[in-house]
Amino acid sequence: MKKKIPLRNAILYWLKLGFISFGGPASQISMMYDEVVEKKKWIDDKSFFHALNFTMILPGPEAQQLATYLGWLMHGRIGGFIAGTLFILPSFFILSFLTYIYIQYSDNIWGEGILYGIKAAVIAIIFSSTIKIAKKVLKKYYFWLTAISAFFTINLLNINLPIIIIIAGLVGILFQYLFYEDNKTDKGHTIDKTVIKKSVKTFYKALLIWLIFFLVILFLQEEILINLSLFFSQAALVTFGGAYALLPYVFQNIIESHGWLTAQQMIDGLALGESTPGPLIMIVTYVGFIVGWYNDILNISNPMIGALICAFIATFFTFLPSFAFIFIGAPIIELSKKNKNLEIPLNFITSAVVGLIANLGFILAYNSLLSDNNGTRYFDIHLFILIILSFLAITKARVGILPLLITLGLTGIMIKIYF
Repeated sequence: MKKKIPLRNAILYWLKLGFISFGGPASQISMMYDEVVEKKKWIDDKSFFHALNFTMILPGPEAQQLATYLGWLMHGRIGGFIAGTLFILPSFFILSFLTYIYIQYSDNIWGEGILYGIKAAVIAIIFSSTIKIAKKVLKKYYFWLTAISAFFTINLLNINLPIIIIIAGLVGILFQYLFYEDNKTDKGHTIDKTVIKKSVKTFYKALLIWLIFFLVILFLQEEILINLSLFFSQAALVTFGGAYALLPYVFQNIIESHGWLTAQQMIDGLALGESTPGPLIMIVTYVGFIVGWYNDILNISNPMIGALICAFIATFFTFLPSFAFIFIGAPIIELSKKNKNLEIPLNFITSAVVGLIANLGFILAYNSLLSDNNGTRYFDIHLFILIILSFLAITKARVGILPLLITLGLTGIMIKIYF
């Protein structure tokens, strides 16, 4: 990274992204690539995909971790903390507000229409950005084969995302060994021991932060708060594959093991999560809010205060490991960019990531376009037209993401009212 980026400019961008990052990880990764790499040129292609490869194999929300990594690249730990926090902060307040509205009032056509229009914009953003990324990454036929294989593997064989990433890396290592003779003797670069020591210190600092917060909760002797902190800490550490792996885990345990929410409340929460910016796993904020609202937390007798406390705890313990993973691993991962022995395997991993992002866009489009009406499936022609127009607006008219989201949200309301 050679370009000096003012911290103020970065803060404004991450704050804006926090408000417009609709559509889940595939859309958010696409948005970051389009702005940070393509338009602003703050990060080069190699650094972006190197960071993306690392975050894709970590447990937890990959898009938020990628934002943290990119912020760290530009401005060190303070930059990473700002990027990762601003990526989720708007969503925390928006989702808390919407959860309150959900508790107090029934759904209305306005919210449904906004979600409908935004869905079309999100699908278009994913596909347009996937095409851009594919042009940059898939320069050899075997990279195309890797991307296509990843696309079909996750669909047909139902293999977890991290396993696909690992397999792609192993295939890359084998490919390099068989066909790149010159790299066999390349010893690469040794990892600086000081970097390892700093990463170890960061690990202990993160553990200390977790312990301090947890001890405070233990001191309060509120069973629900203790269970929330332990559950979401565990969920953040064991669910590889990002939000799409974390959500089923959260659904099953919250409904069946803890009984905090009903199945219908979880489905409604997922709808709210999809209609707000930020990581899809911000549904944990919704879960915490609901739990706090319907339980008298700390005998406060004020459901709003209890709801916000539980929402904060659920969010904090979910995302603390994400920051720790980046600040611990990013310095080591960056050093590996200098090692030529890793170049081909990483290219294979990046190619697989392209296929996986395309798959997420395909699944969202398929499920959205084929709507269920009284037990019968029908093709949603209105949504299809919105997707095509959004795609053309992005690729041909170069319309910005924020104006597109606003326009499509208003258009969605009109379609729901008149059709």
